[in-house]
Amino acid sequence: MSLDFILVAGPLVRASSWEPTARHLREAGHRAQVPDVLAHHQPPPSWSAWNAHLLELIDACGESVLVGHSSASALVADLAGKLPCRCLIVVDGEVPPSQGTASPVRPELREFIGSLAAPDGTLPIWSRWSGDARRTSLVGLDILANDPIAFAEFESGLPRLSVDWFDDTIELANWDRIPAGFIQTSAIYDHAAAEAQRRGWPVVRLQGTHLHPTLRPAETAGALIAMSHQLVSRP
Repeated sequence: MSLDFILVAGPLVRASSWEPTARHLREAGHRAQVPDVLAHHQPPPSWSAWNAHLLELIDACGESVLVGHSSASALVADLAGKLPCRCLIVVDGEVPPSQGTASPVRPELREFIGSLAAPDGTLPIWSRWSGDARRTSLVGLDILANDPIAFAEFESGLPRLSVDWFDDTIELANWDRIPAGFIQTSAIYDHAAAEAQRRGWPVVRLQGTHLHPTLRPAETAGALIAMSHQLVSRP
């Protein structure tokens, strides 16, 4: 069965982080769209406006598999009510509320982000947020940095945001009717995988890093295909 994947990146990184996985999906006979809001909008749009811009870039033909990585999990939950959707998959991100207010990040991370802001409220790019070696390893930035050219290209696409960007919210309509699954790729999201299990979602754990869609694209694509077939075949 051929599937139509819409791969949504979190606003802190460029959609190019999904492209390696998208290539493997296409090679396996599936369709993969990778809408890139940051390629068309500078400065970056607000959190609450992000999906309006995504919808301008998505070709909604047939029923899609919506996939959100990292902070895009809430974005795809919102898109599920605005696009024909067969199922939804969160990859290493928060499990969005079933309905109601959704922020870009959880409160603990928002507090940490506030500590990074310059006096004028500006933030360093996402890859410079942590000097902690363990977290850098969990994210996969140390692996990406082994190729200085690739790492420089990755960093050049990262947006510069202000701290108050993270205080915006979106309102989710109830999307519990959509079959959903969770793919965990780093220990950062142990809590989210546990919440997905509590909700009865299928959960797959890959031994990798947060940047698995970039660094281990074949494995990521295989997990997406297998989980999608599992979700769409559910009664």
